Amino acid sequence: MARKHRPTGDWVVDDLLGTAANVPWDALKAIVGGQSAVDEPRLDINGFEGAEILLESYGFDHGRAAHRAEMETLRRQALLFLQEELLGPDLALQLPDWLAAETDVRQLMLLASRRPTDDHQHWACAVLRVMHTIVHCHSYFNQRFGDEIREQILRRFEPHVRGHGESLRLGDGTLAVPLTQFEVKHVKPWRSVTMKLLHKPENVAADIFDRIGIRFVTKERFDALLVMRYLRSHYVVLFANVKPSRSRNTLIDLDKLREDQVMLDQLRASGRLTNAQYLAALRECVREMPYPEEPARLYNPFSAVQYHSIQFTCRQLIRIVEQDATMLSGAFPAVGRAAVTGGEVRFFFPYEVQILDQASWEVSRSGLAAHEVYKKRQRAAVRKRVLGPLLPR
Repeated sequence: MARKHRPTGDWVVDDLLGTAANVPWDALKAIVGGQSAVDEPRLDINGFEGAEILLESYGFDHGRAAHRAEMETLRRQALLFLQEELLGPDLALQLPDWLAAETDVRQLMLLASRRPTDDHQHWACAVLRVMHTIVHCHSYFNQRFGDEIREQILRRFEPHVRGHGESLRLGDGTLAVPLTQFEVKHVKPWRSVTMKLLHKPENVAADIFDRIGIRFVTKERFDALLVMRYLRSHYVVLFANVKPSRSRNTLIDLDKLREDQVMLDQLRASGRLTNAQYLAALRECVREMPYPEEPARLYNPFSAVQYHSIQFTCRQLIRIVEQDATMLSGAFPAVGRAAVTGGEVRFFFPYEVQILDQASWEVSRSGLAAHEVYKKRQRAAVRKRVLGPLLPR
């Protein structure tokens, strides 16, 4: 039976009408102030019972051996991540022996609540931050049905990609779009997902949308629009399932192109441009226009300004056929029984599409936009967020 946590006294009186030092300001910010729990400088736990109550609320029953084993696996993964991803030869900082030896998560929570703070408190917080993130980086659907999900999504794209090398193209006939690259992103390992989550303010797995990724590289920027037209007109991508807040365009200024097209429409209507000349003029307009600026809401401080692309996230309805529908119903309580009928489970799964031209693709592979430089910037930010006061000054 779940324990009921009954705070002693009236917390409003105790905390707000007492002294400011008694108010759980960090917890309040994490709930209503837009601050991630990962950015809290300390916990506020009193005793093993308090730690067990918090764990139970989180979803782990310390009294169950299976849950303790799961927490121990998370603790070991967190230590491995700290040692191999954040600490290193360029950082004069090592995991202390006592931290590796402390296997009781409750004790780590008490250390993370210590006042005044010290290195023990900072290290305990670092481990718990990573453990929390690893919990969120696991997707049950991806872990159990990953291969089938990937196959169903790729099945939408691969039949439309023809040829290879110089003859690589999207589609056939007069509407075919020449491509220089067609790439399918490999499945992200848990360490990469953890690193990505640790640099995201939200720090939750629902915000990882590129576990599966498709990339088209065209010869010119204008061809990226033709790829978009093809994907839409052939229902390879269903616009109704695109997540609007994830759409990004730093490749083509669509407002400027629309203005140019209105002018060219008039010239074509008056007979001063043939259809071929009209298309060539549109292509030239795109060649000459500057890149659009990144919208503030989509700015990623770890991306280099030289990287330009069209990116969007689509959600596909995945259907998995299983024999034991009863088992599936119990496995997905959050989805509900309506999602499991006739031995079939269905759910939406996100994937990311990137479209860029050859010049942008080449820039992304060199200089400031190189992937390794991107990762270096990302790692530096995650180090600061996770290790904080422990970093050498």
